[in-house]
Amino acid sequence: MEHDIRLNIHYTIPDELWDKTGNVYRNMPYYKEDEYFPCWVGEGIDLSASVEPGGIQIAGTMPEDIWNKWFDTLKKELTKALGYEIGEPEDGFRFKFWKPDEKKYSAIKSIDNERIIFNDHSEFQWEDFDTIKRNISAESPYYIFKSEYIELRIYFDGVSKRKNKQDFNNFNAKIKSLGLKHLKG
Repeated sequence: MEHDIRLNIHYTIPDELWDKTGNVYRNMPYYKEDEYFPCWVGEGIDLSASVEPGGIQIAGTMPEDIWNKWFDTLKKELTKALGYEIGEPEDGFRFKFWKPDEKKYSAIKSIDNERIIFNDHSEFQWEDFDTIKRNISAESPYYIFKSEYIELRIYFDGVSKRKNKQDFNNFNAKIKSLGLKHLKG
């Protein structure tokens, strides 16, 4: 049976977690060493893994009766190794982003009570954050929105300290008006 799944493992994970991921792969049944990509081979089995922008992709063939146990084991072992629950994003498993997203205030395209969108088309849902921090007196004033899985840093990059303070206060008023009461900070 053909399989093509993605897992919520983002390509930005640190090297030590890539090593742990590789160890899990090597300990899975049917693993075969390959110089280009992880793969699993056997009678009726030809799977490979690759790193894609949408998460780790595992694709190929494996009989359904073997797949069900194998895939469950893979997810459980990756969860133990990486320290957060691994599964398919389409089933609601969230990505953990390892590097903060840093954005300029001037790059904000729109803000509403559900999301913030930037000119580069990146979009962040407010529900993904649980903590907010801000500092108007920093060299570059900033806002940080974060949770266990993601961090967004917005810094103010105006041509003067006065402009940065004005932008910071405008952004602060906008955030307060959105009623994001679930954010601690």
